[in-house]
Order: sequence, then structure tokens, then C-alpha cells
Amino acid sequence: MEKKTHLKDCYCSGMVPALAYEYIIHINETEYSIENQTITGNDLHNLAGTSPDTHFIRMVTKKGKLEIGPLVVVDLTECGIERFIILPYKQETIDLEDCFCKGVKPVITYQYLIKINGDKFTVRQEEVTREEILKLVNKDPNKHRLRMFTKKGKEIVQPEQKIDLTKCGVERFVYEALDCIEGFIDKTNFELPKDDIYYLASIGNSVDFIRSGNLNWLIIRDFNIPDGYNVKKTDAAILIPPHYPTSQLDMIYFSPALNRVDGKMIRALSSQSIEGKIYQRWSRHRIAANRWNPKIDNIESHLDLMLSCLNAEFNKR
Repeated sequence: MEKKTHLKDCYCSGMVPALAYEYIIHINETEYSIENQTITGNDLHNLAGTSPDTHFIRMVTKKGKLEIGPLVVVDLTECGIERFIILPYKQETIDLEDCFCKGVKPVITYQYLIKINGDKFTVRQEEVTREEILKLVNKDPNKHRLRMFTKKGKEIVQPEQKIDLTKCGVERFVYEALDCIEGFIDKTNFELPKDDIYYLASIGNSVDFIRSGNLNWLIIRDFNIPDGYNVKKTDAAILIPPHYPTSQLDMIYFSPALNRVDGKMIRALSSQSIEGKIYQRWSRHRIAANRWNPKIDNIESHLDLMLSCLNAEFNKR
């Protein structure tokens, strides 16, 4: 039997912790000495001076970050235990999309906000699977695919794949129906990239493709409008230029027209005839720092930008 075993050293070297008279563990950044081979959640709270009523415990292992309840018994000779983390429940909820935009690494906390097809959902574990994410939105994993948007690009999440939310670079998730795309191409006189077809199939809105003269229009019916405007839903049209996606998408068009409920004027508006109706054109364009990139930009990213413009309208005046 060894005199002393350091769990963190064993973790780093990949060795199985030996039986010993004394075990050295880390709680957060503090080192503690334990004489017993096993330890409970309540024992850990006693060492740290915390309470299970106000704090939660995560055990960081090679298999992931595991939640340790007050009565859970941990064998310190198990391979792969690095440290324990004890933090208060009442922490700031971490929004992964905000971390992505700010370029900061998410820290361990009690709950996380993840974005799935435009909506935010709360999860309490650091690792989630494809199936768990699809369950949040009540989608059948056998009938939907899941894409993860990261700093490295778009990734198709594989069945049973685990995603560590505390790793830097996860922005959002998009699910797409696998059996809802037949007919889109037949319905149009022009072909959209597959990413756009899957996205349009996933949003739940009726979609029409209109050719007016030599112009191709995509129209999303009953498009949701943010609060502060006179309508909650409207038809939203996007002009699809020749050579898209190499050519960028620009502006957005609404019918019926939008007005602010506070009566303030909206600038840079004009009219456009589409499908025999008058649409309101919002002249909103990309800036130099946010140039169109055909490798990552598409209908979804353009709609995200246009929605940002609708929200930003109330910050300008």
C-alpha cells in the first residue's frame, strides 16, 4: 500500500490510483488530504465548507463532468478522477451564443442556454448528446439531423455523440427534417443549396418561390416579427440573385408593411411589387466588417442578420 496518492497526478499520467493511507484531491483549486478510499458528496461539502442546499458538485473525469449528489459514494481509486468542482446554484446562467460572440470559453456552471433553431433552451449538464438536444424540441432522432455551428464551421452531430458545452466555440444547433425536402426543387425554377433546403424545411413556415420577370423571389409566409411593431406575422420576401450563393443576399421585403407601435418613423424604406402585391423594402446592408462569405452565409444567416436589424431599430431612435 502506498503512503500517499495524488489523484490529479494519476489523472495526468493515465495511471490507476494506488491504494494508499492518504489521498490528495482537489476541490476547485484547493488541495485536500483524505484518509479514506471512498468519499461522499456530503463529505466533499464538509471539506469545502459548503452545503448541498446551496451548492452543487461536479467530478471532472476522463469520461466527462459527472454530477455528484450528497449521498453518492466516490471510490478514489477509480481511474480518471482529476478534481471536484463545487459552485453555488445561484450563478449567472451561461448563454453559449454570447460566449461564442465574445470569444470567451464557457465555465462550469449550474445551467446553460443553448440555441436550437432560433429558440433558447436550458440544460444543466456540461455534456449533452444529439438525442438529448433533439428531445428538447420534441424531434425524432430517426427523422431529423442535427447540425452544430462552431468556430470551425458546421458539423453534423452523429448519433450518441457527446458535446461538451464548456469547450470554446459552440454557437448554436439547427435540426433539419430528413424526409421533408421532396418537392422543393420541383416547385422552383431555380435550385437552392442543400443547406438552404434543409433549413427551410425545418422552420415550419410555408415557403413559396416566385419568378417575377427575370427575378427569383423566396417568400416565407407568416414570418414572426419581434415585439414593437404593428404586426406579429407577415410575409417576408428575399430576392435570390443569379449565381447565389456566390452572390450575396441583400435586404428584406414585408407584406403587410411594418410600422412601429410608438409611431416613430422607420428610415430607408421603399416599395416593391412582388406577386402582384406591394411589399415594403427594408434597405439594410452588410458592412465591410461583415462581408458576405459564401462558405458560411446562406438564407438562415441572412434572416438572422435581418432580424437583428429589426431589433436594432429601437436602439437607434
